[in-house]
Amino acid sequence: MLLEVVTPAGSAVSTNADEVIVPGAEGEFGVLPGHTPFISALRPGNLRYKSGAEVHTLSIGAGLVEVTGLDKIVVLTDRAVRPD
Repeated sequence: MLLEVVTPAGSAVSTNADEVIVPGAEGEFGVLPGHTPFISALRPGNLRYKSGAEVHTLSIGAGLVEVTGLDKIVVLTDRAVRPD
């Protein structure tokens, strides 16, 4: 599925992911391909995504996430920082 993380500065991540774990406003949740579409508020925290055997982490700020019915996740956040 396609993961896009967008900040006011532009695109921070645009990649294919097998699984995405997001810090939702009501707690962390995971998204797999074929997930039911929804929109949720985000709290600041770590967004993790898995591509093959690799797990990547991105620190994000508050914002919104949209999971579409087309295997696409769009994260709109005020900041996104890689740990390196």
